[in-house]
Amino acid sequence: MTENTDQIEKIKASVEQMRDEIMLKAHLGKADAKDELTKLEKKWDSFLADHKPLADEATKTASNAGAALLEVGEELKAGYKRMRKLF
Repeated sequence: MTENTDQIEKIKASVEQMRDEIMLKAHLGKADAKDELTKLEKKWDSFLADHKPLADEATKTASNAGAALLEVGEELKAGYKRMRKLF
């Protein structure tokens, strides 16, 4: 019985440690995800505010404004793809 009890205690301690590590990583991951989402939302708001005027201007001229808007759009797309993988 003592041998079984020792093994059970070792298993319990091992599982408990893994559980605690996973719980901590999940908690930290949520915080990281929230921070990333906040940054993305600020970029999204800026993108929406600039979208119409810059898109209109880009159709009139081949300026850097259209390229910059496209770059921000691609950054947003990549950021939201990263977020999707977290959930």
